[in-house]
Amino acid sequence: MSTSRGSVLNAYALEFEPNPDDRCIFVTFSNGFPLTESQIFAFFNRMCPGRVVDVYVHRPRPTGRVARQGLFGKVMFNSISIPGYVLGSREKVCFVIDGRPMYCRRFVSKRSRTANATALGDRR
Repeated sequence: MSTSRGSVLNAYALEFEPNPDDRCIFVTFSNGFPLTESQIFAFFNRMCPGRVVDVYVHRPRPTGRVARQGLFGKVMFNSISIPGYVLGSREKVCFVIDGRPMYCRRFVSKRSRTANATALGDRR
């Protein structure tokens, strides 16, 4: 709705909620060089103080007697601008934490990938 003086906001509109995945980055580690949640949290907290909300590192189920190491994780920040700050203009960035490489890229949830693939398939 608009008037001659400008636009009028809808008082009954729902509040805008950005996708929480937009605040996340996906991290991967080299096999044999895993990192813990606390190592990752401390690293990003030094880079962006007070911006890290949560760190999750995937813990695979052990197979037999062998405990497998986590090879990937997710870092959630309190702002959607932080992943862009961390990555800059690059698609993928490597940081070294305690002598171990950690690769970072934007987080894309499986739901988003499935929706995009479906949308592309519908256009064909």
